[in-house]
Amino acid sequence: MRLTVNGVQPTLVMNPIDERLKQLAREAQRHPPKTPQRRLALAKLLSAIQQSRKLTRPYQGQFQGFYEDIYDEAKQRLFCHICEKIDDYDPNREVLQWVNFLLKQRFFIEASRTILPTTPKGIDPKKVSRLTLDDLDRKTCNELNPQLNPSLSQDVLQCLESDPEGVFKGTYTSDNPAANFQFLAIKLLSGYSWKEISEELGIKISTLSSFYQRCLTKFAPKFREYLS
Repeated sequence: MRLTVNGVQPTLVMNPIDERLKQLAREAQRHPPKTPQRRLALAKLLSAIQQSRKLTRPYQGQFQGFYEDIYDEAKQRLFCHICEKIDDYDPNREVLQWVNFLLKQRFFIEASRTILPTTPKGIDPKKVSRLTLDDLDRKTCNELNPQLNPSLSQDVLQCLESDPEGVFKGTYTSDNPAANFQFLAIKLLSGYSWKEISEELGIKISTLSSFYQRCLTKFAPKFREYLS
């Protein structure tokens, strides 16, 4: 027997966001893979998920300095999975319940393993941090690397320009040889901001700064060798 309030049975109200997402998911499932109709329904579904602002943000407070890069990568993996595996979605479940479970339990973890640098044994990767973009914007290459004495800035610049083995210029990101470590480091030492460099290369600041940070760690032994 159902409970009543003043003799009136309550009506179950479906969350309009959940209902809309379910409709789009079912619409995508109705069409064969790789058809324009399925692609359109999937595009609408992904857009609606984004606009709902109800995607989970797991492990906040951890992965300092890396979190946004990891989260962006995890979302991309999640959306690709939705497009490829929409037929695996069970219409009896809420769409957000399904995608948030995948985002937290699978794709965020996978993305963190891809983006986080290798850490020494005994160090918790979740406690690894890196400088923020503001820090990078304010500091020069030698200040960012504790192994380099700030008084050696001119020597560092000469080392970067001469690049005796070609490793600084030969290491680049985004399949763009112009976005190489030599170029970035010299630009930063010359006082250019990340925003200016990003606009010149047409590459996101987060991509450039992440690449640059990895290079500083990678080339620290080279700098010590060249400057010793």
